[in-house]
Amino acid sequence: MEIEPLNINGWLKTYFIGAMSQTQANDAGFGWRETLTKEFVKRLDGNGNPVYIFNPCLEEQSKVGLNPKEFHAQIKQWVKEGKKEEVGKSSKLIWFGKTIIESKRGTFQLKHLPGDFDYVENSDFLVCKIEPLDKPAGTYFEAGYSMKLGIPIYVLQTQPIENYSESFIGWVYGSGGDFFETQEKLLKYVDKTYKLEVK
Repeated sequence: MEIEPLNINGWLKTYFIGAMSQTQANDAGFGWRETLTKEFVKRLDGNGNPVYIFNPCLEEQSKVGLNPKEFHAQIKQWVKEGKKEEVGKSSKLIWFGKTIIESKRGTFQLKHLPGDFDYVENSDFLVCKIEPLDKPAGTYFEAGYSMKLGIPIYVLQTQPIENYSESFIGWVYGSGGDFFETQEKLLKYVDKTYKLEVK
């Protein structure tokens, strides 16, 4: 049985940004994203639609065919071997996504698997979490890009604000975003700002 495509253009969307290749929890960024997802799936907008979450830990695998830990290990190996083209192609794949052709009912359809640029551009807001021993890289690029687009970044704090880099703090405030000391405060703010109801 084929599942009919679902148009989510009118849904509220968010992208969970934060370290993946080197995390304090050594979990490729899955842990906090899974915890927060359990809360967001309880929330509905005024039309009864859920919040759509871009989770790069899950989305990345559909693009590269490897889980995040395997993929980042592969990148490190290519760097050691001096395979610049492979590293560059993989980076473009992550950031731009890819377009594939699917055969359905005797016809061919184009399908775009979004990249990190798409996640940012199609989000209403970003949620970020950076632990003190995380080593984020793309996270900072996404934060700056989000500020440029005017898409607010909401940071789930793991340390005093002054411990984050000054540039990152500027991107958060410049995007119209803010820092939240607890998950509860973040969710309460999101519920009020985006008029969400908890089911």
